[in-house]
Amino acid sequence: MSGTLVLVGTPLGNRDDLSPRAREAILSADLLLCEDTRSPLRLLGEEGSALPKRISCFVANEGGRVGLLLERLERGERVVYVSEAGMPVWSDPGDKLVRAVVEAGFDVDVIPGPTAAATALSLSGFAAADVRFLGFPPRGGRARAELLERLGSESAAVIFYEAGNRTAELVRDLARALPDAESREIVVARELTKLHQEVIRGRVTELAARLDGSLRGEVTVVVGGASPREGENVDPARAAALALWQALQDPDLKPRQKAKRVAELTGLDAREVYGALSRSASR
Repeated sequence: MSGTLVLVGTPLGNRDDLSPRAREAILSADLLLCEDTRSPLRLLGEEGSALPKRISCFVANEGGRVGLLLERLERGERVVYVSEAGMPVWSDPGDKLVRAVVEAGFDVDVIPGPTAAATALSLSGFAAADVRFLGFPPRGGRARAELLERLGSESAAVIFYEAGNRTAELVRDLARALPDAESREIVVARELTKLHQEVIRGRVTELAARLDGSLRGEVTVVVGGASPREGENVDPARAAALALWQALQDPDLKPRQKAKRVAELTGLDAREVYGALSRSASR
């Protein structure tokens, strides 16, 4: 009898967004791993008294929960992981659990739910054919400056997560870094699905002047892609070379993600690219 790890997406704020399947999975689990053990209680209300055993599993202790998880799976149990809100792994814990479970040969299942990134992108009206999710940006220093500078030629829409009180600073830094900040569109979505949901639209420069540190709650920032300058001819070969260079230099991409991106751009086999990157890194 083999156990299963189940990742369950939970509402961003509105409890009515919890699907029946997600509710059943949480209530029927043998064990609940929770980013915040109070979240399922708030989510299920009166049904909270029927919750299974809950154990915390957040960024700082996720690795330490792997042993317990594998032990319970060896017993044939069904362990459910819920992050505080949204989908596990998407800038939330969960990836270490999944990797360990897969390597140990157990099953992983996902019950999908809301993500702030997808919700904000839908609200933005930007094309979703090509989009980059970058999660929380570096708080400062060279890593932040280089990341924002690379967005100057990024043709895809870019999605960030940020705390409300740091959002104005992020938009001001974008205004300084982007050469087309006066025309580049941006959407700041705050407290999605909650009572005080707010969507602020405008140009980067405009919002940099409007926003201050008074925003509160969870914020998702969607930056529209750069458009070719008027009269500028876009060389496909140059654009492809730039995209390839950006993929190889991106510090936020893990080796396998880089290999996949390079394979998409060049048509090469992703496994061969990964092997080449690994050999290069070991020299």
